[in-house]
Amino acid sequence: MRLSEDKIRRIAERLHDELAAQGLLEYRERPGARAGEGRAARVKAIYEFIVADLRQEEEIDAEVEKVLASYSREIKGTERDILFRKHKEEIARKRGYIL
Repeated sequence: MRLSEDKIRRIAERLHDELAAQGLLEYRERPGARAGEGRAARVKAIYEFIVADLRQEEEIDAEVEKVLASYSREIKGTERDILFRKHKEEIARKRGYIL
């Protein structure tokens, strides 16, 4: 994965806290819950969503690599970057994934 688990966790925490500070999150604490327990669960849900999204993008990248490997000649440099981006957009669109 491109990001470490710690970085993803920090992103999830920051995203949660920014949304809460702007009043964009509305939730009720569970009766009898410890302080911060609800926040931890929400941050975990955001973390898991980010990880799932990154994994899906990695799968798309792997599929693009297979397509590029199937070319009859070796592709290098700018041409490879352009073809990679083109194939990635196409595969993502077919899967309903928004880049």
